[in-house]
Amino acid sequence: MKKTKKEPEIMIADIHSHILPGVDDGAKDYAEALELVRMARLDGTQLLFLTPHFRATYKPTPQDLKEQFQEFYTAVRNDGVRMKFMLGSEVRHQSEFTRQAERGVLTPMAKSRYMLLEFPTTVFRPNVIAGIRDCLNAGYVPIIAHAERYDIFRLDPTLTDEVLELGARIQLNADSVMGKWGFSVKRFCHRLIKEEKAQFIASDAHDLKNRPPKLKDCYLHIRKKYGDDAARKLFWQNPRAVMENRPIDVKKSTLE
Repeated sequence: MKKTKKEPEIMIADIHSHILPGVDDGAKDYAEALELVRMARLDGTQLLFLTPHFRATYKPTPQDLKEQFQEFYTAVRNDGVRMKFMLGSEVRHQSEFTRQAERGVLTPMAKSRYMLLEFPTTVFRPNVIAGIRDCLNAGYVPIIAHAERYDIFRLDPTLTDEVLELGARIQLNADSVMGKWGFSVKRFCHRLIKEEKAQFIASDAHDLKNRPPKLKDCYLHIRKKYGDDAARKLFWQNPRAVMENRPIDVKKSTLE
């Protein structure tokens, strides 16, 4: 009798979510937050980064987030869900970024040197480069949140190469990879994945229906299309490197 080949183990970490309740436009309260955590765990996520917005309308202090995180973690444990959580934030680059970094009001990923950095959708190339340089000068490694959303990244293929050369890393949203936001966005995502220019795929979860914390289907899609090594890097190995504050290398051929 022919033995069936055992499928590689699925390991999933989500570095971008808005599940910490009551701090931004994500989970409204603990009831919704717990539902989101259960959904993520049932879908196979083992490690979840909580990354609330830090921008004009949402400016929680690191102490506020730390206290909220502890309360959230206690609620999750009491609910019986077993999952590892890390605290971070999604920081909008703005004119006062450098001053905010100097004052220590920004929250990096898992107390590491990595910072999840976002821009306005219609950001211009010079502003992207300036934001990355500000982040690097402040001592952080920027992870560009949902790079596929920014028009300039899709319109200017050389920008991705430049930001990687500068030292930034790239995160894509799973629903974009799967085609929810149209063919051009999907094509951009797959070009980056194929050329090994993306380092993370995450959920950017906000709610149970429209932007849920579900990554398994995308993981399986990536594994089938690009192989197990690619899926493991995007969904597990690189997120673990963030948690452990280790460098994430980009192949030299990617930048040539």
